[in-house]
Amino acid sequence: MKKVGVLLVIFLVLSAFVYFYEIVGESDREVARSLEESLLRTRQEEITAVEILRPQEEGILLIKKEGEWMLERPVKTSADNSTVDVLLRDLIRAVRDRTFSEGGTRLEEYGLHEPPMTLKIQANGKERTLLIGNKDFTGSHVYVQFQGEPEVFLTSQVLFSTAGKELMEWRDKRVLVIDRDKIRTIEVINSTDTIRIVRQDEEWHLESPIQERADQNAVSSLLSTVEFGEAQEFISDEAQELKSYGLDPPAATIRVRHEEEDGWRTLELGQQKGEFTLARNPERAFVFTVTPEIRDKLSQDVLAFRDKDVLDVEQSQIARIVIHRKEDEEIALRYEDYKWIVESPDAQKDQEALAYKFWYPITEIRFLSIQDEESDLMNFPEPDVEVIVTLNDGSQRTFVFVVNGDRYLARKVESGRQGTISQEDFEKLHFKIEDVL
Repeated sequence: MKKVGVLLVIFLVLSAFVYFYEIVGESDREVARSLEESLLRTRQEEITAVEILRPQEEGILLIKKEGEWMLERPVKTSADNSTVDVLLRDLIRAVRDRTFSEGGTRLEEYGLHEPPMTLKIQANGKERTLLIGNKDFTGSHVYVQFQGEPEVFLTSQVLFSTAGKELMEWRDKRVLVIDRDKIRTIEVINSTDTIRIVRQDEEWHLESPIQERADQNAVSSLLSTVEFGEAQEFISDEAQELKSYGLDPPAATIRVRHEEEDGWRTLELGQQKGEFTLARNPERAFVFTVTPEIRDKLSQDVLAFRDKDVLDVEQSQIARIVIHRKEDEEIALRYEDYKWIVESPDAQKDQEALAYKFWYPITEIRFLSIQDEESDLMNFPEPDVEVIVTLNDGSQRTFVFVVNGDRYLARKVESGRQGTISQEDFEKLHFKIEDVL
């Protein structure tokens, strides 16, 4: 038994050696080899500043501050972090494909006596200057040299292309920096309305000029447009006369307030410039242009944000639905075990109806306009279609639809909400039972 125990200890020691040397150690050795072959011989997270210099051009200086990249020259603003990340990635991936030990005697041939591009790179508290010269005969590599060192290297020309971007590409072009999960209040102010939307229990609700549940998709679309919107052109870095841009007062404004923040994050729109619109973020001094999509979203009236669903019940809440149509046989279906089962007409009784063929289409019926005032439309004399929904708790919801001249009207009986719908939506209620099985 003692011999078995000794063998077991030896086996465990050997296993540990194989694991730490062959597996863990190999990973460390692979990193070391990659660093040895790389041009910079440093890690991406160690780089804290990059300056890009080209003859007869103002230098571009990028500095990392508190984990974010900032553009310090030629204009002081946030940098486009994704663009900077691509540069850093290409810097780290650049390798010494070929080394010329006596490169110093052929600098003119390599284009390094007056290099078309110079990169000053700060990493680990030290600065190194990388001179980028001509392409080689293949066009896929460039000659590079660290200032003050004799060797010349060939590396991929991708580095030259990445670092050679124009100033616009290095700038943070986001029109408004927001965190959608933390937004609690939205205000849209334009010539038509001042619309205030608040988040309640993870749903958006209109607070003014009316109070009701908001159209969740419309609010989400508004936020997406603003969140991913980008400046198309920077018109001025130091805007003084806002009136000349149509920004005093602005033509349209969106303001958002995040939780645990007292102030607003604001985007203001001014006059049009061709197909685009002048805009500014008051937290910055710049005037820039934005796309027509942003202008259109901020020009919407309150109707765009009202909940326009007609059949506003969830399928999972329903026990039964009955549809009455003039001169047509009644259609009744019950919802059980995640299936719609026909109760009538008798010819199709107990057959399964497919939700995507009838239920989903009629739940897509939406108001084109909403009428809030009482009128003769409040009592439809004889509905063309009546939909009665019985919920799991036994309560009922009734929806009526009627053709009135060339208009198609819908009314939610219990709430009294009514308005117009499209002919296409009205026709969704006239499906044939045999076509949905």
